Amino acid sequence: MLRGKQLFLLLSLNWAVSSANIEPAATTVPSSHAAGAPLQAAETLQLTDGVIDRIASDDTTAEYAEYFAFPNSRISSNGRLARRAASARCKTFPGDAHWPKQIIWDIFNLLLGGALIPAKPSAASCYDSQWGPKDAGKCANVLANFRTPLFHTEDPTSIMWPIFQGRTCMPPNVNSAGPSCTRGGFPEYAVNVSNVAQIQLAINFARAANIRLVIKNSGHDYLGKSTGAGALSLWMRNLRDIDFLPDYEGPGYSGPALKLAAGVSVREVYEAADRNGVTVPGAISWSVGYAGGMITGGGQNPLSAIYGMAADHVVAFQVVTAEGRYITVSESSHSDLFWALRGGGGGTFAVVVSVIVRAHPKLNVVTANWMLDSSRNGEDKYWAAIRKFFEVFTDWTDSKIYSFFFLTKASLTMTYLFAPNHTAETYAATVAQFFSFLEENNTTLTNPHRYTPHTSFYSGYQATWGSNAFNGSVGTDTSLPANHIIPRRNFKQKFNQTYALIEEHVKAGRHWLGFHNAPVRNGNTNNAVHPAWRECVFFLVTSSNRTADHSTQEALRIQNADLQENILEPWRKVAPLSEGGGTYLNEASVEEPDWQDSFYGGYYPRLSEIKRRWDPKDVFYAVTAVGSERWVVEDGERGVQTQNGRLCRV
Repeated sequence: MLRGKQLFLLLSLNWAVSSANIEPAATTVPSSHAAGAPLQAAETLQLTDGVIDRIASDDTTAEYAEYFAFPNSRISSNGRLARRAASARCKTFPGDAHWPKQIIWDIFNLLLGGALIPAKPSAASCYDSQWGPKDAGKCANVLANFRTPLFHTEDPTSIMWPIFQGRTCMPPNVNSAGPSCTRGGFPEYAVNVSNVAQIQLAINFARAANIRLVIKNSGHDYLGKSTGAGALSLWMRNLRDIDFLPDYEGPGYSGPALKLAAGVSVREVYEAADRNGVTVPGAISWSVGYAGGMITGGGQNPLSAIYGMAADHVVAFQVVTAEGRYITVSESSHSDLFWALRGGGGGTFAVVVSVIVRAHPKLNVVTANWMLDSSRNGEDKYWAAIRKFFEVFTDWTDSKIYSFFFLTKASLTMTYLFAPNHTAETYAATVAQFFSFLEENNTTLTNPHRYTPHTSFYSGYQATWGSNAFNGSVGTDTSLPANHIIPRRNFKQKFNQTYALIEEHVKAGRHWLGFHNAPVRNGNTNNAVHPAWRECVFFLVTSSNRTADHSTQEALRIQNADLQENILEPWRKVAPLSEGGGTYLNEASVEEPDWQDSFYGGYYPRLSEIKRRWDPKDVFYAVTAVGSERWVVEDGERGVQTQNGRLCRV
C-alpha cells in the first residue's frame, strides 16, 4: 500500500503529466517515393531519432525516455529495461511488479496523440462488470450484431472466433455465454493506429517494457493470432488509403499497380480496382484485411488458376521492424524479408503498413450454381453422380474453374462456381460431361443449373461472395476450424483411395466445404508460399463436429481430439506432405501436429533463420507463426489452445 508521501508524489506527478503540453512523438518527413510509389499520408508521420532526443530532453518525459527509444541508442543501450527484458522468462503481465505504472501509460498515450484505448470486451455492456453497469440498449445492439463480421472489424480488440480469446465475455444466450464478463484473452490496451509513428512508438514501448504485442486488423482470425491476454494491440483498421498507380515502375515490375494501406478490406480493394479498369487477386471474404494475414499467408483466391496466389503479385511492402524502424521491403531492398512476408505467415516478421500489388486487365467471368440431393434420386444415383463429379474434377480445374461447394450425405450444393476468362459457351462446354451424365442417368437437380456471364471480375464477385453476409460461423463457439490441401496426384494416381475417403468423410456427417482450386505459377513465385499450393487441385475446409457439444473445456478437448485423430488424420495420410499435401495456415487447426512442416512445407528452417535475423528478441509472437515454438501461452486446461494466459518462454 502507498504511504501518504508516496501517494502525494504520485498524484502530483499524474497531475503534472495530464496538464503538461506533451507533443505527439511524430515528425513529418519530406514527401518522397519508396519502391516507386509516393508515401501515403500515414507514412509521412514518423518516429525519428530526433523525436526520441526531444522526449529525452523534456523534463516531463525524460525519466521515461528509455521506454520509447530505438534499441542500441544512447538512451536504451544496456539500459535497465533491456537487461530486465533479457532475463525475464515471461512477458510482463498486468499486476506484475514491472508492469508500467499508470503515469507511463498516460505519457505513452500523449505521445501517441491520444490514440491509446483501454480495451474492454465487445460484449461488456451485457454485464455488470469492471467496465460499468449493464446497459440494455447497448447489449441489444451486441446481440443483434455479434454474428456479423463488421461488428468485430469495427471494434478495437474483438475477434470473430471467440473460442481463441477464451470466451470469457460472450453475449448472453449466444453459444456458451457465462454468468459474468472478464477480460480473458483480450489485450489490455489497443493503439488506434493512424500513422507510422504510432506503430514505431508502440513497438519500442512493448519491446522495452517486455509487454506482449499483437496486431489486429479485421479480426478475421481463425486461430487467435490477433489477440492476447496482457498485450498491447496495434489496431490497423483505420489505415485505409488506396492509390491507383497506372504507370507504376518499381522493383522487378512496370505496369498498373495499387498501393494499399494495411487496414483496407478485400471489398474496398476490388471496388478500387474495378473503378480503375483493372483486376487484382484476393480473398473470397469481403471483410478480410487485404494487406495483412491474407497476403502474408499466401492468399488463395478465385483467380488463382489465372494469376496464382495473391502473394505472387506483391511488388513491395512498407513495414515497421521489431526495432521500430520504418523500411521498404522488395526484391532490391531486404530481399530476405520480402521473401518471407509473401507466404511465411503474418504477425511475426514485421508490421505491414502498406503493400504495392500488380494489377491486371479486366476479364470475363461466368458464375454458376446448382443443387443435387439424394431425396429426389435415391442413394445409388446420388452417389454415382458424386463419383462422376470427382472423376471430372481436374478437367474443371484445368479449365481455370474455382468453386465453393458444400457436400453432405444428402446433398451437393454448388453455392458458387467461378469461371474466369470464360464465356457462356466455353463454360457450358467445360461442364457438359457432368451434366450429360446426370441427364443420361435420369438424375435430377433440386435447384437447376444456372450460369451467368459477367464482363468483369468485380461483377462476378458481387454476384457470388460479395453478396454473402459471411455470418455462418462468425461470433460462434460451436466448432474448431481445419483444412487440407489435396494435390493433383490424388486424382490421377490415387483416385480410388481418395474417393473412398471422400465418401467416408461425408457419410460420417463431417463438415465439408470444398473448392476447385489449382493456383498456377504467375508473377514472382520466388516466395515463401507453401509449395503444396503449386500442386493443389482441391482444397478442403472442415471442422470439428458441429452438432456436438463444445460448451465446456472437457467438451472442447474431446472435439479437438476427434478433429485431429478421426477427421484430419485420414487426409494427412492420403495426401501427406511428402506427396504434395499440406495445410493453409490462415484457416487451420490451431493444434495441427507438426505444424512447422504442415503450414510451411519445408521452408520453415529458412523462415526461422529470417525471423531470428529480424526479430532476435521475439518482439512479435503469434500462435503457430514462425518462432512461436519458443513460447507458450500459459492458459491452463481449456480444451484447446487459447490466448487467455501469460506468454512465457518454453
